[in-house]
Amino acid sequence: MSSDEFVIALVALFAAVASMSATSVNGLHPLCLERNPGPGLVRLAVIGSILWLIIVLQFFGDPSIVGIYVWFYLLLGYAVVKGFGQALVQISGVSMRVDVAERRNWAAAVFIAAFTFGTGLIFGGSLWGEADPNSDYEGGWWIPLGFFLQGWLVMAAMLTIYLVREPGRFRTGILQQRNMSEATGAASFTLSTAVLMTNAVAGDFYGWTEGLKDIGLVAGMLVAHEFLRPPTGVPDTGGGRRAFECVLYLLLAVLN
Repeated sequence: MSSDEFVIALVALFAAVASMSATSVNGLHPLCLERNPGPGLVRLAVIGSILWLIIVLQFFGDPSIVGIYVWFYLLLGYAVVKGFGQALVQISGVSMRVDVAERRNWAAAVFIAAFTFGTGLIFGGSLWGEADPNSDYEGGWWIPLGFFLQGWLVMAAMLTIYLVREPGRFRTGILQQRNMSEATGAASFTLSTAVLMTNAVAGDFYGWTEGLKDIGLVAGMLVAHEFLRPPTGVPDTGGGRRAFECVLYLLLAVLN
């Protein structure tokens, strides 16, 4: 490993430890975790993300990623999933410790798990393909990290727009009302956007703008949200609008 790679590994290790500390529920009273599937769902999202990274590195990554570099990128991936996924999502006001663990809020767990796994999907996509397929250049850590940041920022920005355009206050619906319809809608939008961004950043490196056409599909999802979301002040009691909206998002992502 070069000196800059060693420094990046140390930064990733520090970020992973800090994120673990910020989201840990192990210090809470055992009653908070007893018969509470929320923390397990978020942990499953982290585990699923790491398994996705292992599959990409093993079968679809750059041929130069061998030996210690496999562990290097797994460390980067873990830090990204815990930091950008599980910790930063709490900026939205939904807390892993308070809402998911202490208050047993399943809607909050679904939202955090979706954002966490979506983050892992995008980072795995950024590792997919060769750094420079037209030469023997092996690239470097900045190429997947740069593509990840592009995809993740699009996912975060589009989700922010989605939540702003919800008919009610998202935090009220999730934290106070524990509205599963709102949580499912936000989760499906997040995962669908993540799949599109994963596709956008995956593949051999031919330039920084390669594949970002998928952003147009995400914009189309926002347009669909405008037409399908319940009107302000009118609850979607049957859940029909939201269910159709979720299916549409997933179809756009899968069929792309």
